[in-house]
Parts: sequence; structure tokens; C-alpha cells
Amino acid sequence: MPVSPESVRKSGRARQPNRKYANEIFTGLETLGSASEHEVEHRKQTEQISDSDEFGEDKALQEPSEADEQEDVVSSAGSALSTSDELCGGAASDPDVEIPSTPKAQGPRPVSTRNVPHVVRKRHKRSDAMHVRGITDPVHTPAKGVKPDYIYSLFGNATQDLVRMARSRDQWCHEATLPMRPNETGTRGMHHFFSHPEEKRHIEASRGWDWYENHGGQQCLSKSQANVALGADESLTYLAPSSDSTWNFHMGPYGRQAQHHLPMLQSLALGKAWAHAQSQNITENDAPTRPKRQDGWLLNVGRGVRCVEWAPNHVADTQYLAVSTFRPKTTDTSDQLKFSPAFTVQSFPSSIQIWSFSSTEAPERRSFLDPDISPSLRLVMCTDWGDAKHLRWCPMPRYFKSNSQKGKIPIGLLAGVWSDGYVRVLDVCLDQCEAPSTSFVKLTTAAFTAKPPSTLCTCVIWLSPTELAVGCANGYLALWSIYPYLGPSSSAPFPKPYLYTPLHDSYISSLSSAYPLSPHILATTSPSGHLRLTSLLAPQTDYVLAPRLRHPPLHIHFSEPCQAFIAADEAETLRVWPIRRFFSPISLARCPSQGLALGVGHVHGSVIVGCVDGTASVMSPLRKLLFPKLTSWQCPVFKHEFARPRVTDEDRHGRGTTRITEGYKALEAPLLRGTGKRAVEGLVVATVYEEEGQVRCASWGTELHVGGWVAVGMGSGMVRVEDLAI
Repeated sequence: MPVSPESVRKSGRARQPNRKYANEIFTGLETLGSASEHEVEHRKQTEQISDSDEFGEDKALQEPSEADEQEDVVSSAGSALSTSDELCGGAASDPDVEIPSTPKAQGPRPVSTRNVPHVVRKRHKRSDAMHVRGITDPVHTPAKGVKPDYIYSLFGNATQDLVRMARSRDQWCHEATLPMRPNETGTRGMHHFFSHPEEKRHIEASRGWDWYENHGGQQCLSKSQANVALGADESLTYLAPSSDSTWNFHMGPYGRQAQHHLPMLQSLALGKAWAHAQSQNITENDAPTRPKRQDGWLLNVGRGVRCVEWAPNHVADTQYLAVSTFRPKTTDTSDQLKFSPAFTVQSFPSSIQIWSFSSTEAPERRSFLDPDISPSLRLVMCTDWGDAKHLRWCPMPRYFKSNSQKGKIPIGLLAGVWSDGYVRVLDVCLDQCEAPSTSFVKLTTAAFTAKPPSTLCTCVIWLSPTELAVGCANGYLALWSIYPYLGPSSSAPFPKPYLYTPLHDSYISSLSSAYPLSPHILATTSPSGHLRLTSLLAPQTDYVLAPRLRHPPLHIHFSEPCQAFIAADEAETLRVWPIRRFFSPISLARCPSQGLALGVGHVHGSVIVGCVDGTASVMSPLRKLLFPKLTSWQCPVFKHEFARPRVTDEDRHGRGTTRITEGYKALEAPLLRGTGKRAVEGLVVATVYEEEGQVRCASWGTELHVGGWVAVGMGSGMVRVEDLAI
């Protein structure tokens, strides 16, 4: 049965016949057609190469085509420029380089943007987004060239930089953990930094202090600073309540520890504590104990320790230590969540203690702590300004004159930031007396006082004997000069900073200078997570930001042998930020727990790290920095553990007790996190430690003969001073 054409189902898609022209005007001109086909094939090849090669667009333009022999000659000439093309961004970016193209058609051609090679447009977009730091990244260099490029990126390629690095390597790189005393030739052990030679130190000690000795600086500061003498009973309000004065702790050889009771403002020799424990707990079956232990002392300052700092420039047998404490805990919680302590002015009684320590008189053992002369509390400076958050002695070299102040012993200039938001400078002096005694004074005004408007000071460092750099709670950096300054007046009660510039968006928690290598370079940290390296020559243009951290380090210090800033991050890792590669930190070792305190050596390359679990460990970052493949070692010095009192305990004052264990051997410090001890049912947990058991601060000695002395402050109010040099 025939089917009608109307009943056949037609497709819904419109059918369009191929266009053919009877009178084609370009009929017979095959050149245009061959050129178009060659261009399409050329574009396909360049797109395939650009997807697989970073410089595919350049190579595609230089590959010879098989279309004709003339283009092969031009392409071979262009391929000779491939090396310079890759370095300069491609041949298209150079106006003097002629890019080979396909032969033009003989006849009129329509002008269209589609005829422009696609790779050229892609190359221009890539060059706009390119960013070059200007230095070689040693991570992406070949294995044979890693070592020189790595050294150059850390220490520079100048002759003086490399010589300084080599001398530091020979001087301190053999120290795995603990610092060593200098040998007879001075080529090993403690030594002044090579960027701070004797000539430079002499100029700073003489000319740098002319303003103080010869131009009225001393009289100016003495006139501004006022104090009132107090009695021992009146000072208890600024120290600690008498009911909480005694501290109980266990200490001694492992397995034979004895309990000790240390009253407030008293000291106990570590050797005597061991001898007492051995005499009480020793039996006939016990193994022989070591005949002698390292000399050291324990101090009870009354409250949790906030800051410890050794006074520099004292080359005699007596050294001085400044200690500041926390505010005592109160049971009143009515105002606990009504304000933010970091951004609120707080004024309450507090104090700063100055302790003196003596070394042995024998020349061959001059760097040892004297176990027969107990530390003496020489001065207690009481204030109503709140806690001293940061204390910094002026680190610049200085020659003390005996007749500068009659009847006084100059200690140095002490800068600090208090809880009331002010930065102050104190000219600390002691009374001359035959027998050491304790003086109690109340400071009413400081030698220098300053505060930026509408914000608080958070941290402070010295840039020179007359200049201070202060971090603020609003993220600004303020620079003050303490001389010339004639004290407050009616029109200007406080001096204005000569530089006040923003660095961060929020609170500046720590500040450090690259003194003595580059004093104009500052490193700052902020709770926003950013670490910033700033040059004071142009603070708004010359700066570098490090990769953001979730929790910034609380303290950051500069290590001259490493030429880098050192801090402990939130991953319980000790890292360095080199000043030449600040954008790329380097991990050194993993700490036992979160790092809370950090002390950098002033005459050696060792650092001490205090953690929240009460562990204090010493390690050498220079070895790991110069030789990355070497195993990093750390030596735990001691561990301080705290236990709360139970209801059934007959604790004398209800403060709990602590246990100090020592005698640990050096351990490897791998960078891999060990989750075996922290995994509970397959989950990694974090431990919260008691505040009283934490290591809060640490500081190394500043002079050659006492460079191995280290002071460690703990949350329980104990300060441990020990000589760790070997």
C-alpha cells in the first residue's frame, strides 16, 4: 500500500543544505585555502603543547612546520632564542624578536581577531599575574645545587656574610645541646657575636653613653624618678599575703625525693636539696649516687613569675636578676567577663625584685655559681601601676663609672610595660653597703613615662641607649626618644613619639629587633596570626609577611648566629624565620608540649624552651639550620609538675605541691608528631595543664663568664637559676 508523503514523520530539526555557489569569485585561488588549513593545524598543535608545557606558547611558535621549507629555516633561527625567551617571558614580549608566521595569502583577506594566535593572548594574561621575589627558592633547585643556594638564601652571598657564617659554624656548630665554656684559644665555646666586634662594642660603650655621663642625662632621669622608702611590713601588700608565702615541693634523686618547705623571698641550693634527700632515703642496696651535681639555686618570689631578665654589662663577680610577678588570684568572679584585660587599664599593687648572685673567686672557676654564698634580695620596687608585663634591660654595651652616683651602685636602665598601659624607664641603682641587705622603695614616678593616645602599650624593646620601640594594642608601632626629655609639663604631660605607624590590624603581642646585626629590622607578632618583618627605614613599604598562623607565638627572639627570628608555634614546633627568607619558616624540632617561654643565648647559639607541661629543654638551632639532614637533639634540664591539694590532705596553706625531676638524658627531637600517646579511642586529644606547673619565662646570662647561667620562672612562684655550661 503506498504511503502518502504527508503521513511520513519529519524530523523536528531543520535541514539546511550545504551552501554552494555557482559563481565562486575565489575559484582557482588555492593559496588562501591552504593557508587557512595550515593555520588551523598550527593552532591545534600549539594548544596541545601549551596544555602540557609551561612555556608551550613559546615553543609552539618556534617549532618548524612541514608546510614549506622556507618556514623551516625561519623556525630554526627562532629556536636559537628559546633560552632567552624562557628567561625574559617569551619572544612575543620582545619587540626586537620577529615571530615566524605562516605565509600570507595572495589576495585580499578579511581582517578578524580570530586570526591572532591564541597563545599570544594567553601569554599576556600570564605575565600580568606573575610575581617574582627576586631570590632563588632552594626547595625547587636541583639536588646538586641545593647546598650553595640554601646557604645564600639564609646568610647572603656577600663575602662578609659568608665569613661571618663560617666563623659562627666553627665556633658553635659542634654544640649539640648545652653551651660550652671558651677554650684557651677562644676558637670554641662562648664568644661575642661576630657581627658585634670589639671596636663596635667600644664605640657603643663610650660614645653611645655620652648623653648620660657628660650631657646631663643622668641628672635628668634622676630628677624625674621619685621614690619613697618603705618598711618590710608595708611591702607585704605589694609582694604576697603572708598566709601564702611558703611553698612545698619535692626534689632530689629519682626515687629518693624528699619534701622541702621554702619560705617567701628565701633561696635553697640545689646541691643541698639533693644531699638532704640522699641522706634521708639512702639504703645499703641503693646504687651509688653521683658525687657532685651542677651548682644552682631555687628562689621563692611569692607569686607566679611573669618575667625574668639578667642585667647586662656587669663583668664583675656579681650578677643581677630582675623578676616580675603575676597578680594573685582572687575568688571574686563578679567582674570576670565584664571587660577584656588585654584592652583595659588595670592598676593594682605589684613589685619588681632585684636579686644578686655571686660567682666563685678562683679565676679558673669564675663562671660557676658560688654554692656557699646565697643569693641576696637587694631591692624591691613597689608600684601601683599593675603587673610589669614586659621588662627589658638596655642591652647596649656600657662602661659603669664608680663615681657616677655617690653611694650608689648603678645596675642599668630598665624599660617595662605595665598593666595600666604605660611604658616606663627606670634608672635602677643599689645602695653601697658592706653586708648585702634588702631595700624596699615605692616608686611614685618613673624616669621616663609615655603612652600613646586612646590605646595601651603591650611590649617594648631598646633600639639604642636613648630610643624605645613600643607595640600598642591597636596594632601601631611607636618610637620614643628618652633624651632630651625634661620631665612632664602643664602643656605636654607625656612626650609624643617621633614615629607612630600602623603595622597590624590588632594587638601587637611581641616585638624583637635584629640587634646587633641589623638594629633597624623589627619582627612583630599579632593575635591576627600574622608575623611581620619591618624595616624602620621605610615601615610602610619595606616589610614582609610570613604565612599566617592560627595562634601566633607569644614570644619571638632574634638569634644572631642563625640570623633569624626564633619562636614556638601552635603546632608545638620550634621554628626559625630567616631575615632573608622571612616568608618561608624552617622547622627545627618538636617540643614536648606547647611552647610558652623562650630564651636565646647572648654569647652562644643554644636556646632554652619552656613548655606548659613544666619541661625546660635546651637545643642548638644552628646545627639543624646549617645541616638539615642532621638529627636534632634536645636536652631536658628539668620538669616541674603541680598537683592540687585534696580535701583530705593536711596541706599547710592549701596551695598544693610541686615535684621537680631532673637528670634526663639528651633525646632526639623529630619533627613528626607522635600521636600514639595522645590518641584516645582513635581521637587525638590535647592536655590542659595547671597554671602553677607551667614554665613562664627564661633568660640567659649576657657576659662571657656567665653566659651559661640561665634563669627559669614558673607559675608556682619558683625561680630556678643554674649554670648549664659544660
